[in-house]
Amino acid sequence: MKKLKTNIYIIYIALILFLVFSIIVAINVGSVDVSSSELLKIIINKTSGNDVFEKTWSSSVENIIWQLRLPRTLLAGIVGAGLALSGVLMQALTKNVLADPYILGISSGASTGAVISILLGSSLAIPFMSIHIGAFIGALLSSILVFVLSSKKGKFSSSSLVLTGVAVASVFSAITNFIIFKAEDVRKLYSVMFWMTGSLAGSKWDDVPLAFLVLIISSVISLVIHKTLDAMLLGEDAAITLGVNIKLFKKIIIVTSTLLTGIMVSLSGIIGFVGLIIPHICRTIAGSVHKKLIPLTVLLGSLFLIWSDIFGRMIGSTEELPIGVVTAIIGAPFFLWLLRKSKYSFGG
Repeated sequence: MKKLKTNIYIIYIALILFLVFSIIVAINVGSVDVSSSELLKIIINKTSGNDVFEKTWSSSVENIIWQLRLPRTLLAGIVGAGLALSGVLMQALTKNVLADPYILGISSGASTGAVISILLGSSLAIPFMSIHIGAFIGALLSSILVFVLSSKKGKFSSSSLVLTGVAVASVFSAITNFIIFKAEDVRKLYSVMFWMTGSLAGSKWDDVPLAFLVLIISSVISLVIHKTLDAMLLGEDAAITLGVNIKLFKKIIIVTSTLLTGIMVSLSGIIGFVGLIIPHICRTIAGSVHKKLIPLTVLLGSLFLIWSDIFGRMIGSTEELPIGVVTAIIGAPFFLWLLRKSKYSFGG
């Protein structure tokens, strides 16, 4: 597949500018209309800590912008970037264009951990048990199971890894459904069901620093090992010939993806297709060189989820459409089309 010849750095700049524009649009979407000038004044006043501009808007409008819309939009961008990056790492690890955290069972494990935290956290009386910790523990457990069960004499093939991931995902999904079926707290159950379809409605500022920190750490790690990721696409034997410590870097990739997926799922619920579709789109633009692919994936993943959230809020007449439903509507047809393209590969 031919790659676009446009300078990749021009594409980066264009996407960053469009990202800023998208954030402004997202903050403006809602039942309460706010002018762009008021929006900027509110943000400047809040970030500076002083009333740089005279307050000509109500406190309720200020709270809607600063406490609800802005953290939600920022979190949408961060979660989208994180899920897309996790997909890139999983596809490099398995050399499988259909691999992502969902296929390998990481998201299912994170979901189970988060659901246990929501529905059973208080009754289990586990210190420091939160949705974030529960999701990370679940994701880590599912990753370990996949790694151990697919390993033979310290080695595991991409095919066995993917097949084991599917099996582990099924087990965790069954556990999650069983817990939901047995739940008695209707209020928490409604929250879980809405969360399982993917939702950013409950986003708050406290969630943003954690998500951003995890994204930055994971992005830095991914860029540091970008040559290793390129080598792994050539196959394990070729990578070993090039001096790559396969066992070590497989563990690094799995842990990084686990951290990304666990935290992002705990904040947004289950959102599909981001880690599957975005890497494919980015490879048509930048090829498979991860030094270029990773920044592009982060930017495009961020944009994808921000606009999915915008559409979800605009489509619903009385209630917003869960963002996970929007990504499925957008991603599923594209994914089916992708399956039809037999010439698709990692080449270039």
